[in-house]
This record gives sequence, C-alpha cells and structure tokens, in this order.
Amino acid sequence: MLATVCDILDCTPTDLITPSAQNLPARRAVGEDAPINLAARRPTRVRLTPEG
Repeated sequence: MLATVCDILDCTPTDLITPSAQNLPARRAVGEDAPINLAARRPTRVRLTPEG
C-alpha cells in the first residue's frame, strides 16, 4: 500500500515517513515496583549425569 501511495504522489517512503527515537522506561510486571531482573529470568544450564 505504501508503494502505491508513493507511485501516486511520485515520492519515496523517506519523503512520507520521518524516523524518530525515544527513550522508553523499563517495563514493570503487574504489582511490582522495581524493574524486572533479567538475570533472574535467564535459563540455567542443565547438567546431565548417568543414571545408576
């Protein structure tokens, strides 16, 4: 659809869209006051041992 609009207006997508960046605050879990501890959510390595 964007290509069609650009063809009609004889322009490029960069003429129509202005990029912008924002610093967003850390997301919080419901009912939690502190930011999420990502290290606590990281999976741990499993050690396989022979049965016996």
